[in-house]
Amino acid sequence: MTEVRTRFAPSPTGFQHLGGFRTAFFAYLFAKKHGGKFLLRIEDTDRERLVPGSIRFIIEELGWLGISIDEGPSRAELKEIGEDWNDAPNLGGECGPYIQSLRLPRYKEVADLLIEKGFAYRCDCTAEMLERERAEQMARRELPGYSGYCRTRNVPADKPHVVRFKMPTKRALSFVDAIRGRVNWDTIPLRDTVLLKSSGFPMYHLAVVVDDHDMRISHVFRGIEWLSTAPIHLLLYEALGWEPPVFAHMPLVNGTDGKKLSKRTGALNARQVREMGYLPETVLNFVSLIGWAPGEGSNQEIFTRDELVKAFSLEGINPASGVFDITKMEWMNGMYIRNLSVGEFIERCQPYLAQAAVSVPADQFAALAPHVQERVKTMIEVAPMVDFLTDKPLNRELNLMFNKGIDGPKAREIVTRSVAAIEALPEFTVDAIDQALRGVATELGLKPGPAFGVLRVAVTGKTVTPPLFESFAVLGKDKVLSRLRETLDLIPQ
Repeated sequence: MTEVRTRFAPSPTGFQHLGGFRTAFFAYLFAKKHGGKFLLRIEDTDRERLVPGSIRFIIEELGWLGISIDEGPSRAELKEIGEDWNDAPNLGGECGPYIQSLRLPRYKEVADLLIEKGFAYRCDCTAEMLERERAEQMARRELPGYSGYCRTRNVPADKPHVVRFKMPTKRALSFVDAIRGRVNWDTIPLRDTVLLKSSGFPMYHLAVVVDDHDMRISHVFRGIEWLSTAPIHLLLYEALGWEPPVFAHMPLVNGTDGKKLSKRTGALNARQVREMGYLPETVLNFVSLIGWAPGEGSNQEIFTRDELVKAFSLEGINPASGVFDITKMEWMNGMYIRNLSVGEFIERCQPYLAQAAVSVPADQFAALAPHVQERVKTMIEVAPMVDFLTDKPLNRELNLMFNKGIDGPKAREIVTRSVAAIEALPEFTVDAIDQALRGVATELGLKPGPAFGVLRVAVTGKTVTPPLFESFAVLGKDKVLSRLRETLDLIPQ
């Protein structure tokens, strides 16, 4: 195998959803598996649909996901198209520019070469002429498409025109897809498509072929929706005398409803799942398993990045559509959280605590962190679990105390006796708190669960927290007693 060079070539027409990033994951894993290089190319020739900020989003989210880019847009290239931010990475490489709008002279050069070789021609048909032609074709119940009117007209170069590819007629075509095997076309279902617009901007078909050739891309990973365009790309490679890359058309990513994920249907993007509290290694692991499996006989689901690289293969990609199940991703995220060291867990929590405006003393958070780590599935669950450690007034839902035979008077009795039991403790340790409060429940003839539920709401304001006695010990005796007495004033007589 020659040097493996793969690429992720998104269009900055919106914020990539995770199904789109899967293309990057597979291309990255394959390149690293074979000691090759992974490139980022920005395909920004669809000028009408450009979304401000989407280029920065793509680059920053690849960085968050831990996808290292070997070649890509340099800082100078980004600045040239108005993408100038302070911490923009300075990627670069020997095959730049890596932004299509900076490569227009190259596309014109290749378009002119195709005209010279007789594989393309200039067309000056107006939009009105094309619309009229289309209407006439549909009236005759013909498949609409360009008739080839300008094929023999020799439109001069100084007249406004587009450049069209001269599609061969009655031509069968086939190629071997790395995932689907041999794909055949008895006839090519395309008319003379436009390669270069009158504005000088290329259409996708020309740009992608020129760029993949110039950047020495060996393997192209792209969605199955692009399979129908493979004939024109193969014919362009043939016309230019270039060797095509290996194509791998990947399966769709569907939601649990069976419908295709897309930016237009609300599919989650990388920044959204980050804000929802998912770890980047979870996202990489989970999305890589949509449509790919490590091989027969392996039930492994949790992988390190190095393990994914080692296990990945084209043979493991299933041509059938995969399913994005966020419930499974949540389970996987919980597994990754528990695999972190306590110190790393504490560090990863900080942005989410800040995002929730929860400021907890470092020593108190460190004391409870191992207990929190065992209970959460996403990082945004951390702040609500520990915000009782702050000095903010509690918003107690007192009705949560009243269940399993406990009413207002009984709740008051539990709290009153607990105050007395805690006041009598010479040491405020977890074991001492445990023994004292279990004694209160026994004295009142109650099961510990309902009695402790009253105390949990009284002191923390909620029913879900780290373990009760550990939470009390970290909060401190004075604050626990203060909150219990405060609750007595709130519980109805």
